[in-house]
Amino acid sequence: MRRAVLLLCLACLSAFIARSSLAESPEQAYAAALAALRKGADNEAIDRLELLADQGVISADASLARAAAYLARADGTRAQAGDLGRAAAALSEALLLRPDDEKTEHALEEVQSEIARRKSKQSSSVVVRPKLTRALVGLLSERTWSLLAALSSLVVTVGLVVRRVSQHPLSRLSGLVALYVGAVLLLVFGVGAYAAEQFRVTSQPAVVVVPEARLTNETGRPLPVKRGADSTSVPEGATVYVRERREGRCLVEWGSTDGWLSLSDVRLLASP
Repeated sequence: MRRAVLLLCLACLSAFIARSSLAESPEQAYAAALAALRKGADNEAIDRLELLADQGVISADASLARAAAYLARADGTRAQAGDLGRAAAALSEALLLRPDDEKTEHALEEVQSEIARRKSKQSSSVVVRPKLTRALVGLLSERTWSLLAALSSLVVTVGLVVRRVSQHPLSRLSGLVALYVGAVLLLVFGVGAYAAEQFRVTSQPAVVVVPEARLTNETGRPLPVKRGADSTSVPEGATVYVRERREGRCLVEWGSTDGWLSLSDVRLLASP
């Protein structure tokens, strides 16, 4: 009996090893997804590319291919609700991974314009202005803020050295100017670097992938519409920032409004 059980276990282990050896590599799966997309098998391409994303494969090219697959299905007879939003999410993710890609940025604008056109009878806008602090910090990357802060620190150091070493009045004055200017710039760029890091650590960009998501309070009740504030209904394709996740829900920041959404309403974007 024990021998039979042992043989059965060995047989199962051999079958598992054989299946593992035949499993597709990420490159093979990506190539198969592109082949499916070329022959018009949109659903197959989407399934393969979503599986790659679930496996933790982070690639701008894979994100672009996923966007192309969703756009192809959105334009066909088998379109599903949220296809354009998922395409916008994939393009936004590709931009995070490859920020200088102008073609991807243009494609995202086109998708957002198409979503807005289809929702032209509604008042919701796909793009809203972020909070002032996030908008200012977003003018530069975290790396750029940090680099500028380091350069400002260098200017302060040079100013101090010149003030201590030089005996010439003009040189000492130049050192003093460099010291004060560098200190001001260090404060500005240091705060920018810290804020950029905090935004990265405490929030994650996401895109709404349902036709419309209604913001609620912590208890699940819809938020009241406040005068002068952004709408409490977030349209498909809109970018939000997830600040907290809890029991299948997430606290998001959309423009100047904070509220809760279902996690199934958004697609979290991978970052480099």
